[in-house]
Amino acid sequence: MTSFFRNKPCINTLSPKPGVVIWYCKIPEIIHSIFNKGRSCDFKSMANEIFQKDDFIAPFFSHEEISTINGFRALKKQIEWISGRYLIKQMIQQLFLKSASLDQIILSYLEQGAPFLTSHPDLPVSLSHSNNYTAAACCKDKKKTLGIDIEKIAKKPDVYFMKTAFTQNEILNLKDDALEIFKNWTIKEAYLKYIQKGFNESLHRVEVINNEILHNNKKINVDIFSTIINDDYVLSLVSD
Repeated sequence: MTSFFRNKPCINTLSPKPGVVIWYCKIPEIIHSIFNKGRSCDFKSMANEIFQKDDFIAPFFSHEEISTINGFRALKKQIEWISGRYLIKQMIQQLFLKSASLDQIILSYLEQGAPFLTSHPDLPVSLSHSNNYTAAACCKDKKKTLGIDIEKIAKKPDVYFMKTAFTQNEILNLKDDALEIFKNWTIKEAYLKYIQKGFNESLHRVEVINNEILHNNKKINVDIFSTIINDDYVLSLVSD
């Protein structure tokens, strides 16, 4: 990373398979690194803030992206958006577009919400965030597809969440364990991103059973990677 950082955020890298790269980082580290001194950004506050390009130590975001940031009504959403875009922009710059400035690296969205790189729409990318972490993934093989999800492992979810998130068949096959439940949930979310539909697809049409994915009762031939981060987050990637 370039030398304008006062304190560089600690970006962790994973490579679960050849050509696939995952970056993840703590959101507070990103926020405390990329804002100019004197800029208050209490991301625990509920009210949104109005940001300008010169609030940042470098031109990370375009004018259109600043407008998008200022369009969110909650500061938490603004911070998550800023952190995720910063992380994936740094990834894309380092791996693919070394001569491009970060504010020239723009993400757009397909009709059902899947992100893509505006200048290189065939480059597979995916984003996720949860609580204090944000994660990004990309693949050097433009013929591949991937989806990533990260979640904080909380206490075992209640019955309403279980019935909403999982089918009865999934529940019967799940261990009575919060880690196992959140792992399967991240795999399901990662797969929904993999098919570029997100929550536009019914959660009950996708099943995660014994580390395998079934979609409309048909087994899907994909690779699944899951790992535990800092003992209390689980990150999963679904790819070709």
